[in-house]
Amino acid sequence: MNKKPFYIVGFMGTGKSTLFTFIREFGEVVDLDREIETIVGTDIATYFDRYGESAFRDAETKVLQGIDVDFVLTGGGIVERSENIRWMREHGKIIHLDLPFEECWARIKDSNRPLVRKGESEVRALYNRRVTLYQEADEKIDASQAPRCIAEQIIRMKEGKV
Repeated sequence: MNKKPFYIVGFMGTGKSTLFTFIREFGEVVDLDREIETIVGTDIATYFDRYGESAFRDAETKVLQGIDVDFVLTGGGIVERSENIRWMREHGKIIHLDLPFEECWARIKDSNRPLVRKGESEVRALYNRRVTLYQEADEKIDASQAPRCIAEQIIRMKEGKV
């Protein structure tokens, strides 16, 4: 099994957090957003409202660099900072869960995510800005598949069977 961490990246709604259940039996997994919430003592939406996106991104970078596990399920904006991409590439492998905007929007439009509150056109602009950053990943997986299928592909990659 590949000893380096796998960093799972992708836009909101691609199913990163859902993978937790499916891959935890194959190694230690951290959902970065949940880890941040534990450390800062509040949910991300409240933290965003209280301190702003920049402070959240600072916390995200700090927590990312302090984690050493097999799988890290990142937040959608982790790629916003080039230092995060560099860190993940130097310390592990980046796996991009790829999904067209329309499918992402259908999955997240009714959620309480801070960025979704800005509306579809703002979220689409964010998607368009991030999509090129996600392309810097080492591997890409079609996120329209069932979570179990996605998890199986990730495990096969981790075991070097792909």
